[in-house]
Amino acid sequence: MKRLDQYDRQILKELQQDAHINHQELADRVSLSKTACWRRVQKLEQNGLIRSYVALLNPSNLGLNVMAYVQVSMLNHDVKTLETFNTFIESSPFVMECCAITGSYDYMLKVVASDTQELEQFLMRKLLSLGVVKSTNSNFILGQRKNTTELPIS
Repeated sequence: MKRLDQYDRQILKELQQDAHINHQELADRVSLSKTACWRRVQKLEQNGLIRSYVALLNPSNLGLNVMAYVQVSMLNHDVKTLETFNTFIESSPFVMECCAITGSYDYMLKVVASDTQELEQFLMRKLLSLGVVKSTNSNFILGQRKNTTELPIS
């Protein structure tokens, strides 16, 4: 894709703050006609700069009061082990994020649960019972000082 111009960058900034904005309001905010703005949004979507539109939910209002970062060390790194782990991660509603990391652990998970008992059941009866995880280390999230999905766009 060509380099982003000021209009594309502003469109992306506005959509990160409110993806529910209508095309006319977005066009007004970035000083473009509705049609020109709509075409640019479509092009940004087609080129993969806009991956999807989502609603961000409040976990505590849904009874999900416990969040933790879980570091995971694998037994080994063969194809079958990684496939088992990846399939589990993709299907687990408790796992919000999973990243391969450097250091003494292989993965970092962000996990959500209703309470500590549910988190323990997830760890002991689901994750560790897969038979592919050597060890885990959990850190409870006591509070969030910043939680954003917005990427810096310059």
